Order: sequence, then C-alpha cells, then structure tokens
Amino acid sequence: MKLKILYTLVITGLFFSITACDEEFLDRYPEDSMSDATFFTKSSDFKTYVNGLYSSVLGARHVTSAGENGTDNFLMETTGGNEMKHSESGAADETNNTWNNNYDNIRKVNYVLNSIDKLEARDEEADQYIGEAYFIRAWHYFTLLQTFGGVPYIDEVLGTDSEALFKTRDSRDFIASKIIEDLDMAIELMNWKNEGFAVAPRINKESALAFKTRVALYEGSWEYYHGRKNTLFKVEGNDGLDFLREVVDAGDLLIAHQGDNIDKGSAGFEYWDLFNQQDYSSHEGVFLYKHFDILLEVSTQHNGGIVSYYGGLTKDAVYNYLMADGKPEAVSSETYDYTQLSSLIAARDPRLDQTIYSPARGDFYDIMSQYFVPAENTTKGPYQDLTNSFTGRGGYKVWKGMLAHQGNRSGDQQDEIMIRYAEALLNYAEAKAILGTISQTDIDKTVNVLRDRVGMVDLNMGEANSWSVTYDVSDGYDPAADNILNEIRRERRVELILENFRRMDLRRWAIYEDVVNGNKPVGAYYQEFEDFWNDDTRVLAAGYDQSQLASLRLTLGTNIDITGEDINPLWRNADFTPAGRGYYIDPDRDYLLSIPRNEINFYETEGGVTLEQNPGWF
Repeated sequence: MKLKILYTLVITGLFFSITACDEEFLDRYPEDSMSDATFFTKSSDFKTYVNGLYSSVLGARHVTSAGENGTDNFLMETTGGNEMKHSESGAADETNNTWNNNYDNIRKVNYVLNSIDKLEARDEEADQYIGEAYFIRAWHYFTLLQTFGGVPYIDEVLGTDSEALFKTRDSRDFIASKIIEDLDMAIELMNWKNEGFAVAPRINKESALAFKTRVALYEGSWEYYHGRKNTLFKVEGNDGLDFLREVVDAGDLLIAHQGDNIDKGSAGFEYWDLFNQQDYSSHEGVFLYKHFDILLEVSTQHNGGIVSYYGGLTKDAVYNYLMADGKPEAVSSETYDYTQLSSLIAARDPRLDQTIYSPARGDFYDIMSQYFVPAENTTKGPYQDLTNSFTGRGGYKVWKGMLAHQGNRSGDQQDEIMIRYAEALLNYAEAKAILGTISQTDIDKTVNVLRDRVGMVDLNMGEANSWSVTYDVSDGYDPAADNILNEIRRERRVELILENFRRMDLRRWAIYEDVVNGNKPVGAYYQEFEDFWNDDTRVLAAGYDQSQLASLRLTLGTNIDITGEDINPLWRNADFTPAGRGYYIDPDRDYLLSIPRNEINFYETEGGVTLEQNPGWF
C-alpha cells in the first residue's frame, strides 16, 4: 500500500506521520493478519498506527464559506444543492461515500482498540494514543449520526462470516450515547494540550471535551425540538435533556481548565487574526487543527487567495448582527446610512467588520500588502468586483479566513482550525438556556468572553429578556423561547459564521424548512457599487487601465441584476426572481440523507435482513 498523499503533522521537531517504513510494514502484515505479528506490544506501535488515522479526521476545511451556500448565511451565483430539492423524487442513492468512508475508518480504529490487551506495559504514552483512537472513532460515528441518524453500531473488527455484518440500525439515541462513551474514555486517557504526550497538534483532552459538548448539544437539542414539534425524526421516549446535561458537565470541566483564555489578535483584527495563522501550537482556544508546511510538501488549496472570495454573506446574515450598542436594530439608538456599506458595518458588532470587507479600510490590496501582493494581481479599489463570477457578485466580500500570506490559492500553509474554544462556550450557554438554568454568571464566562475580545458590549441577561423584539422562526429563532435563548442563537451565528455549523443547527432546531423554504437570498445595496464601477474617473484612480473600463461597468439585466435595491447574484435562475420559488427542502425527508440502496440490497440478498430506510426515501 503506497500512499500518494503523505499527511504529516509537525510541531517543533515532532514528526508523526505515515512514513514509508510504516507503509512497508502494512504491506508485509495486512490488517486481518497483523494480530499474528509482534505489533501493538509497545506504545510506539500505537503511535505509528494512530498517526495513520489522523488524515481521516483532519481531511476537510473547517472555515470555508461554500459549505454554507444554500443556507441563509451565504450566497454565490450558483445555488446550494442541499437546499434545491423541488424535483427530488426521494429515490435513495445507490451508494454513499460518507457511509463507506466512515465505516472503513471505524474498522481501522476498532482494530487498534481491539489490540490494547497486547501491550506489554501500558503507560501514560500508550494511554494518550489509545485516547486519540477513541476520539477518532467518536468523530466518525458522529458524522454518520448527523448524516443518517441511527446506524448499525460496530465496535469490533468483523470477519467475512460475522453475524454482525448484517446488524440492523441502532437508534440515534444509542449511537449518540456510544459516542459520548468513547469521548469520556478519550477525556480520561489523554493529556491537556502541550502537556505530556499531547504535544500540538496531537488530539488532546481539550479537543475531546469540546467535541463532547458539540455531540451532546446536537443530539440533545435534536431530541428536544423534534420531540416538541412531533416530527418524523423525533426520538420516542426521549426529550434530550440528559444529553444537554452532558454538555454542561463537559463544559464545566473545560471552563475550569481554560477559563477566559482565548486568542485575541492585534487591534482591529482581534477576531480576524484567529483564522489566518500558520501555526496554532501555542494559540489559546484552538484545540485541534491541521498543520501545513510547504517545506514538507504538505499544503492545501485555500479559500480563494487574496484575489477574491467566491461568494459573500447574505443581507439576512449581515443584518442579523447586533448594533454597536449591543441591541437589536429594533430597540437600538444607533443610526447609520444603509446606502453606504462602511456606515452599515461601523454601526454593528465589530466582528462584522472582521468578517466582511469594509470600504472604510481602503483599497483592498493596501491593507493586504503587509502580507503578500503578487505583481499579477489586477483587482483594486475598496469594492468587490461584481463582474467577476468568481467573487459571487453579492457585494458583502468575505474577509474572515481570507488567505493573507500569499496570492496563489495553491501551496497554502495556513493551518485549518477543527475545534476551538469559542464553539464549546456557545454550546454550553445554549444547553443551559434550553435547560432553563442559565444565569448571568454563565453568560459572563461564555458569551461575554467572546465579546470582550473584540470590545463588543456585554450581553446582560435581564436587559435582553426585557427587549420588545420579534424573533422570527424564518431567521432561525424560537418565537416561544425567552429572549436570552434567541440571543445565544444569534451569538452562535455571528461567532461561528462560515464554519459550517448553520445547516446542522437549523436541522437540530427542527426549523430547517422554516428558514430555507422560499428563501431567495440577496446581497448588498446595489447603487453604491454602480456609483463606483461606472465612474471611470474613480476606477482609473484605483489603478485600473483604460482597456479594462468597459468590462467592469455594471449594466442591470446584462451582467448584474437586483431585487428591490439589493444585488441578486442568482438573478439568472427563475426560482430566485421576485416571482420565483426560492430554495426548498422536504421537511419529511431532507433532515437526513438516504441509506444507500446497495447496503439495503446487501442486507436483503446476503443476510435476509431488512436495513430500514430513512423517512421519505425509497
């Protein structure tokens, strides 16, 4: 087995990798016969094996806007396929890589966990790597849970004649409980970050605690809200409260260790800096990340370079940000000019200014020149080029996570955050709010830790609950809940925007269709952009030449269009015109994906067993 891609994680001389030697070992001893070899007798054997499992966890970008396309957070000039289900028949996919790949990786983890008894001497080092294996198995089962709901639970290496090959689906509640069990083992066995054998970027105790809050909040809130709404996806006999208490238990331990230690960037970049680092080994609040080093030929293709992002925030997402005085616009005394993007941004939560690019910062490449500006770049000025399809044409240019170290998207060395403290704090606050046990003290050690970092006004629980504000379900809120719960939902959307949480949040809150169906997202106020790009004097002053002017001019109905006063990047699609249908999902089907037909057929033909399909699929 020769891998074409070598995943290497490096920190201050520590190399843990799938080396050529390791590959040769696996060539000599296939997985099913390794138990006959003298392997897994030493801590170093476990380290070697677990190193090879890392790529399955650290394989996808965490901060990437395209993953939220189709939600109410993000738009491009192409629609998000997850939310365009008008013509979906309900026919199940024949196969599914999420199913196949995660079960393949679970089998690999089971192999190492089934070999623990072979250790000649179990020590702290071995415990670290065993804990990592438990974490990785939990990671893969959680992916299956989010995608399919309940699945067959396997915790042993199966032979070709094993009866468990035809094991029926376990309940989602059971799967979630087993994930929590694995994470509890990981928490018990692993060291804190950069202590003992958990030298960054290895998986550590903080990662397991934070991930436990994610899993427990997901399942707890799923059971709670789907049960209240009586959907097809409810869990009979379970209200989710036990899982929500697990969030609190894990959060208490993590907060006791981490306190208010969280990364804070330089002035004006307190939030933005977090997502643009090449090494998170010493960063407070970044627990798990994927490290890249081009010298080791380990790099990635990043979000879009400093040239342009390939989409932008929706107007709905931008206007969701609180005003600078910490209040919703309906009860705020802040004023601004909505026709001027800089004014709109300056009047709101400082994180907005560090999430989308404000013309007030000046020409884009002036601010970026402190990092790297390739000579071939031609896009200039403070406004997004709306004629370039790669930018998404929405006007709200993404700034968060922008690759700042180079102009070429390839060969990127910017580390990828997988788990960070901020999410765990918000998980904790939300769980306590649902349970009805949240206090101002809880708010101060969670939400306000995040706000203090950027100089945002603190959230006061009593004041927030007194606001006369309408929380609309179409915006992702719970109209029946106290204001404080909805403000925590708002905080989550703001802090974690573009980190691929929004779709799963809408699903676990049982409001996916309420937010998505009929949604026709728009971007920024249009006229400001026309005033710039159609003014030859301003465009030439920004550094363009005469030959480029015609291609940059905006002409409604030709290279751009609007809905009302706002840019509509999807104007060529009839579903997103004023009379169009907008996005659509089937609320009785699209909360989960289909169980692959080939798995169902295999169970039926080879085992005489029925593998149940998810609601709405056939």
